[in-house]
Amino acid sequence: MAEAATARAPAGGRHQRRLRNYLLDTQFQLKYTGYLVAIAVVLSASLGFILWRTSNAVLAQSYSTVNKGEQVVTFGKQVVEESRKVSAVVQMNIVKDEAYQDNPELLEAFKTDAQAQDDRLKKQQEQLESQAASLKQQSADIASQQRTMMTSLTAVLLLLVFGIGVAGILVTHKVAGPIYKMKRQIREVGEGKLKIPGKLRKGDELVDFFEAFNDMVVNWRKRQEDEIALLDAAMKQLEGKAEAADLEPLKKLRSEMQGTLD
Repeated sequence: MAEAATARAPAGGRHQRRLRNYLLDTQFQLKYTGYLVAIAVVLSASLGFILWRTSNAVLAQSYSTVNKGEQVVTFGKQVVEESRKVSAVVQMNIVKDEAYQDNPELLEAFKTDAQAQDDRLKKQQEQLESQAASLKQQSADIASQQRTMMTSLTAVLLLLVFGIGVAGILVTHKVAGPIYKMKRQIREVGEGKLKIPGKLRKGDELVDFFEAFNDMVVNWRKRQEDEIALLDAAMKQLEGKAEAADLEPLKKLRSEMQGTLD
């Protein structure tokens, strides 16, 4: 168990080092990345709200259509029921009518016509019920699509915000890298060291500004080297004319000037 824990530790350390490598100037990078993320959140929330309002309006219209369809079906059922009652009453009266009793063929024709009318009403009712069921299914499908759309939209917008955050860190990293190197070089110059700055990485920004800064340090270093050469020449000319103690301050100055170049 101890060996496994020891083996896992370096991996976490590597991930932390990678993160630190990208966050060279944490305050600067997180500040501007935060601005980008905030803008992305506002735009995403606005877009999500607009789509939510639109989908709710479509869903409400669908529900209204279903309700109207159900009302039509209910009215159709009432019409069918009343028609059946009327047909039953008429049939009872016809059966009692002596004219129809004496004419079986006429009675049979009436029954056939009444049955056909009942069948038509029944068929109309079935069609209305089928339409109502179809409308209900459409409404359920729209509600399901709305839930799916909102879930997908939320996931996409969250991924978008996350992606913009990562992109912000990567973009600011390309700016923070040169700034970080120049800040370090300025500290070294303040401490009296004229080291040549390292080269920028491929893809870094502020290339022109960094090159101008680099040229300044190189020229300053060159001037320091020229001054050391002049000092060496002057000391060489004074070696036979001045005492060693008199040359000691110049040697100390020369050593300090050379120290800025090492």
